[in-house]
Amino acid sequence: ALEARLERGDGRPLVARFFAAGWLRRLLLPGEWFLFEGRTDAKRGDCLLHPAFTRLADGPATVLAEEPGCRAAYPLPEGLSERSLRALVDHVLEHHLPLLHDPLGALADEPYHAALRAVHHPDDAAAHEAARRVLAGRELAALAWTLQQRRAAATGAAGRAWPWDDVLDARIRARLPFALTPGQEAALAGIRADLAAPRPMYRLLQGDVGSGKTALALCACLAVVAGGAQALLLAPTAVLASQHAGFIRRCLEGTRVTVELLTGGTPAAEAARIRAAAADGSCRILVGTHALLEERVAVADCGLAVIDEQHKFGVHQRAALAGKGGARADLLLMTATPIPRTLALTAFGDLAVSRIDGRPPGRAAVATAVAVGSAARVLAEVSGHPGQALVVCPLRAAGEEGDAGHAAEEVHARLAAHLGAGCDLLHGAMPEERKLAAIARLLAGATRVLVSTTVVEVGIDVPTLDLLCVLDADRFGLAQLHQLRGRLGRGALPGRCLLLVADPAKQPRLALLAASDDGLRVAEADLAERGPGELLGTRQHGQWRLRVADLGRDLDLLQDAHAWAAAALARGEPMPAGLAGWLPPEGEASLAAG
Repeated sequence: ALEARLERGDGRPLVARFFAAGWLRRLLLPGEWFLFEGRTDAKRGDCLLHPAFTRLADGPATVLAEEPGCRAAYPLPEGLSERSLRALVDHVLEHHLPLLHDPLGALADEPYHAALRAVHHPDDAAAHEAARRVLAGRELAALAWTLQQRRAAATGAAGRAWPWDDVLDARIRARLPFALTPGQEAALAGIRADLAAPRPMYRLLQGDVGSGKTALALCACLAVVAGGAQALLLAPTAVLASQHAGFIRRCLEGTRVTVELLTGGTPAAEAARIRAAAADGSCRILVGTHALLEERVAVADCGLAVIDEQHKFGVHQRAALAGKGGARADLLLMTATPIPRTLALTAFGDLAVSRIDGRPPGRAAVATAVAVGSAARVLAEVSGHPGQALVVCPLRAAGEEGDAGHAAEEVHARLAAHLGAGCDLLHGAMPEERKLAAIARLLAGATRVLVSTTVVEVGIDVPTLDLLCVLDADRFGLAQLHQLRGRLGRGALPGRCLLLVADPAKQPRLALLAASDDGLRVAEADLAERGPGELLGTRQHGQWRLRVADLGRDLDLLQDAHAWAAAALARGEPMPAGLAGWLPPEGEASLAAG
């Protein structure tokens, strides 16, 4: 590396470090003035890493004359220098700006052109922010219009109105093992109103871990079954699907409503019987995994499709489920990850959203601590623990993907050597029957310590589980850790969650989890930390990539854009012609499309 020692006007030392650039010795001559722009080293604030620079022939006066205000920085495409990009921008501003008009028609050409100029050549930071907000409003208007248009198309089609009178409501509630909380009542009211209307339901039900989403989904299923149709419930894992089926069967014990469970591990003969029951209508509620999406699974009359942990499924999978039976079914999506308002308005802007506020009564408290530790600390914790414990590792096998983190198979071998048969293992690569058997042993009390990967993030409902140890906790997102923590406190026993990190410097990042069990607060912190592209897996499942707008600063613009778009569509207005070019790029498939 080549290092150049620089003298700044304030007298503080600064070093510019360049890589594979020995030829720069001919340019960076002592005693000359340069303008350097770049990022500092993460460990050394006095070191610029491979910065861009410009020689100032007339000294610092050149900068003051040519750049009186702040200077815009651009993310550079591969193969294009900053100087070249600046030249392109200036050429467009000089020669093509008169061709551009405000797509919303809210601004005349002169102020609109002034905003475009100020984004690239602002007088100061305040001028740049004001101009950015003008352009962000156009980008968010295009996004809101598209989402509201989808919502209108989805809910504007003809649907079936399901009778849900007070008599049926009383019968449904009698099947639940608990009385509904005020938060659950409010969420159920929205679902009930949607099902009673003669248009398809298109609703997202969100609630923190253990908030009672499955119970509300069962209420919706029973209303549709009472109307003579069938209901499907899709879950991402066999463990979670089995848990849902068990809960529904316990609630409906003694009734004539038949409930079946279909997964990839269902024996062939049993699977054939279940498919036949779904096709002839004798199976009223069918619960399953991706196996439900197979073409050979036909449903006589699908009235409702429920999708749990909806972000784990793609658009085409949802459409395939909703289309079972040949008619468009009502659609209820569920997620246990609380969604910040900003993300809900962008990723789910075309859905009606219900949120279950509060926690059900009877849930025990869970204490969370963050500490430095490894597998040895886990061994010490579980060896003296009288109850049942869950140990979560970031990897399945040692060296997986070249990673050096803790692996479930290795940790299990180490703990099993000390604990014996009471230590069990669970990971995603295991055959389905082995996964379900491991959960059954944990439920039966035969397993004292279960070592697992994040396959237990959802679907584990063990009331006697009261200790969770997460190794390399800093490798997980905050919302994911909150989900894992939700495996505790599901009975009368108070829980203890221990988040272990190898590097003490990583502890502060997890402090919020130790201080709060508010899932929405955790999710908002996760959004701020990782951005909307990763939260809820949206980078994999399709998220709008905003180019100008900033969700953290422009929530008011987004809310105004949704209100404007909804009102314009209700009046039958077309999308403003120039707005299409402002639509942000979308990922592989939109989360909001059904």
